Amino acid sequence: MTTSSQFERISVEDRVRIAFEIANILQRQQFLYKLAKSLMLYGCPAHRIEYILRHVSGTLKVIAEFIYLPNVMLMTFFDPETHTTETHFIRQTMGFDMHKLGEIYRLEKLVGHGEVTVDEALDFIDKVADDPKLYPTWMNPFIYSVISLCGSVMFFGGRWKEAGLSAGLAMFFAVYELFSERFWGFQPIWEITVCIIIGFVSRASTKFDFCFIPTAFSSFIVILPGYYIAIAIIELVSRQIISGIVRTGYAIIYSFLLGYGISTGSSIYRAIDPSVPMDTAPQCQMAANANSCIVSVSQYYHFLTVPLFAVAYCLLVRARPPRWPTIIFVSICGFVVNWLLSCVANSPSQVIQVVPAFAVGLIGNILTKVTCKMSFDATLVAIFYLVPGSLGLKAAIGIFFSHEEGAYSSQGGSFALSMIEICIGIALGLCVANLIIYPKGAQRTPIMNM
Repeated sequence: MTTSSQFERISVEDRVRIAFEIANILQRQQFLYKLAKSLMLYGCPAHRIEYILRHVSGTLKVIAEFIYLPNVMLMTFFDPETHTTETHFIRQTMGFDMHKLGEIYRLEKLVGHGEVTVDEALDFIDKVADDPKLYPTWMNPFIYSVISLCGSVMFFGGRWKEAGLSAGLAMFFAVYELFSERFWGFQPIWEITVCIIIGFVSRASTKFDFCFIPTAFSSFIVILPGYYIAIAIIELVSRQIISGIVRTGYAIIYSFLLGYGISTGSSIYRAIDPSVPMDTAPQCQMAANANSCIVSVSQYYHFLTVPLFAVAYCLLVRARPPRWPTIIFVSICGFVVNWLLSCVANSPSQVIQVVPAFAVGLIGNILTKVTCKMSFDATLVAIFYLVPGSLGLKAAIGIFFSHEEGAYSSQGGSFALSMIEICIGIALGLCVANLIIYPKGAQRTPIMNM
């Protein structure tokens, strides 16, 4: 028979020490929880989130496992002494705030070098989260309009009048988006409904010698899913199979949703006015096959539209003005490499897909190495010049317009395959750039790049 006298009493000092150790462990776990939520919220590359959390948890000596799915993070903490586990489920939609993401990256470096305590790190994360938005929401209609104006001219072969109409539709699109956020039941269908309206107006404008494709496509260029497909391919290359497949499937289906909305709006107007012309004019046929070399206006206007497009995206992803010169420089480099390979060297498509992405990734990694600052914001905006989001939409247009005589009546499946092929080339270029600059990875600070 045992009695309490056989066991040694725990002193007050030991109780305080044990309580302090438990509190310290819980504090480190809370930091990892908030770090994961911040990375997802501010736009960290999806394939880097698990890597960053594993790196930081190793620095803090927290035994944990992480599984990332699109908009979901599963975190499991292990206690080897008591053989227990604790799992946290984090749900957070992905956003873009490059200023706050840069602050989180700076915090990662300080934690990795042991220059701040966990207490200070927690306070810093809360401070970043409480900071107001860098740019107010009411600027979105103007940002969207500038992006659509430049995109219509650069990517869709639009003339200035199509660019102006698409800018006006983009402002309507931004206002419509803000309106839909206030009504929960309206959110699942807002993209389709706004695309129906845009398709209706774009088809009606063809009566006045406007071209349908550059007007309609560039109006919602901001939500074209090319970037998400590029991220999905990089996730698949990084062996994150589940999230890569889920994101790829979502991006392709999302393209078809947008294409369905555009084609429905166009068909509604054609039912009202059967005499409306299709895009058979030479100018519209050229715009339907537009690329970096085939444009409707002088290419000298690229000196205006390329940097203006980058500035608008700087505002959209919430980058601070001191970062704008770097972002614009990297974006121009990527566009110039793509233009030279396409229009001057007449390079094969595989080279055009890989080399510009490689150049962007290489410049971004060199800037990170030299300045010790995050260059993901510059790489992100430059990739928006390369991702083929419009191709997926053209695939949907080709399928939904298959019964009509249109620019894409016989081009449905080939565009979808081209979209995947180009994204594979972009992923390859970015991965090779990372391999050259960081052949063994980072030693103390987690890498945050594409």
